[in-house]
Amino acid sequence: MSIDGRSVGLAAGGDRAAQRVVYEALFDRVWRLLLRIVGPTDVDDVTQDAFMRLFANLGSFRRESEFSTWVHRLAVNEGLQHLRKVRRRVVVPLDEAALPSCRGRESDQFDRKEMLEIALSRLDDDSRILLHLKEVEQLSYADLAGILEIPEGTVGSRLNRARRDLKDRLLALGWEEGAS
Repeated sequence: MSIDGRSVGLAAGGDRAAQRVVYEALFDRVWRLLLRIVGPTDVDDVTQDAFMRLFANLGSFRRESEFSTWVHRLAVNEGLQHLRKVRRRVVVPLDEAALPSCRGRESDQFDRKEMLEIALSRLDDDSRILLHLKEVEQLSYADLAGILEIPEGTVGSRLNRARRDLKDRLLALGWEEGAS
């Protein structure tokens, strides 16, 4: 997500070409992040809302943090606001009777991916978002602290808890420790 300050400044001033540059540079990353937060049904609408909020508030970006941190925080807030509004969690439909058949057999890549998606969907929103930002977006603890507006030490403890919770959910689904 590399956008120069000039493009941001022009976009904040209403320059449509600069806004297009910012949008195109950010869209994939924001969409993937919001997919993890709100799920596939609402991701397009929430992404659109996030960009509307981004461009409406671009003039208030004070350069106290990295632009990417500011954008992530805005997108996370938009996703969480959406979840609070609809008061639901995204849960992957699952035939519980099929789970025991996963234990004790060699699973192919699709089975492991599906189990991971199910386990992730069963985490609380904050843990799922934190894991996505760290493991998929590969953000630093400092960036995560800025996005989530928490101390860096708290990032570490929450990340450890989220990883432990994910492991517990994977094991409950039949994931075998040591499986990769």
